[in-house]
Amino acid sequence: MKHREPTRQERTLINRALDRWGVFEFFHDKRILLEKESTKVCLLPANLEPVLAKLEPYFAGLEIGELKKQFTPAMPGADLFARVTNNGRFYITVSENAEKLVLYGRDIMGDSIISASDDLDENELVIVLNGKRDAIGVGRTRFAGKSLFQKERITVTTLLDAGLYLREEGD
Repeated sequence: MKHREPTRQERTLINRALDRWGVFEFFHDKRILLEKESTKVCLLPANLEPVLAKLEPYFAGLEIGELKKQFTPAMPGADLFARVTNNGRFYITVSENAEKLVLYGRDIMGDSIISASDDLDENELVIVLNGKRDAIGVGRTRFAGKSLFQKERITVTTLLDAGLYLREEGD
């Protein structure tokens, strides 16, 4: 089988991350698997359970993140988290102009941030949202609290962006 159940320790790390992102209740009764040969975390829909029992598919479910030292959301996971939860501490919203730049992998300037929690610390993982609350990226803060809004300074480093899939499609 190319997928496996997470160990108790792995499930604890995943559950803590899901709670951090404000989606623990949504995932409480869902089946989560890890790819055997990698660190990818996948959400398995109930209708795929019989298929997984009969076959050994190479891919199964939706990749929601990666589990190394900590859980890091993948773009499909970040998108799902943004749809399932209301605003949370670890979400930032950027302007329309910044949205275009983020989709090309550019970092985020402080004056492009529309909203962010004052409780954010430096070096925190955040999901980057556009004005319509669509997840457009995953980033890491360079500053804490109100310092994120500094003018003419990069305050969030873009780690993943939704435009990556479009750029790679042409290769």
